[in-house]
Amino acid sequence: MDLGEYRKRGVIDFAPGCLIFVCMMMVAALSACSPASVTPDTTAAPVLGSTRPNTIVVYNFAVDPSEVTLNQSIIQRIYRNVSSPGTTQNEQQQAADEAAQAVSDTLVKKLQALGFTVQNVPRGTPPPGNALVVDGQFTTIDEGNRARRLIIGLGAGASKLDTSVQVVQFASESQQTLLDFTTHAESGKMPGAALTMGAGAAAQGGVTAASVAVAGGMSAGKVYRSTTSYLADSTADQIYNYMSQYFATQGWISPEQASEAKIQESSD
Repeated sequence: MDLGEYRKRGVIDFAPGCLIFVCMMMVAALSACSPASVTPDTTAAPVLGSTRPNTIVVYNFAVDPSEVTLNQSIIQRIYRNVSSPGTTQNEQQQAADEAAQAVSDTLVKKLQALGFTVQNVPRGTPPPGNALVVDGQFTTIDEGNRARRLIIGLGAGASKLDTSVQVVQFASESQQTLLDFTTHAESGKMPGAALTMGAGAAAQGGVTAASVAVAGGMSAGKVYRSTTSYLADSTADQIYNYMSQYFATQGWISPEQASEAKIQESSD
């Protein structure tokens, strides 16, 4: 069933300008999401003391496909079928790979801005001498209930992205894990179509939200990857912030160059 048929049946009755406005609101909501946070685990002194590392190596974080989940509710399937009929079964793995690359790209750019030589290399590539290695694993990549979030909003069906991160120094014949921490990010309290389009829109369920996305040129895959990419960027920001604070304490950068990380104390 195309958009015209849905409109005839009374499912959609919005002016084009309203549809565009709603899509813009959805994009704006992403930028207002709660940021990621860092939970410290262990911290150790550098092997070479205050000697600044020559290179920072960033590996793409490892991804376990079994931990990449997509909502499989009936409404979600309707949304996917209407808004992105070409979505493949590889969407989960693609989103995970894109999240891993997004984290690496952001870290490389930000660390280079501090004056370090930074390389994003394939996992398993041996690091050079006096180098820091930033490695990690995604422990949760959960898109949540996308349809519910788009329709209801305010935290319903929030997406989540969790990582475990290690920063290891390689020097001469030795190596030392300097930082070991976890991060958590979620989409937070995003307003949904029920708020931006009124109660009538909410009553129509996933079809309305899907049609709005289509009208604005946003496929289900794009919405999925936009949300995951945003969480990945927010995660990378917090990883960088936490690392920069450590760098400043070691005298590798000035205190003014460090950024403040959002610290979440461990519940253990």
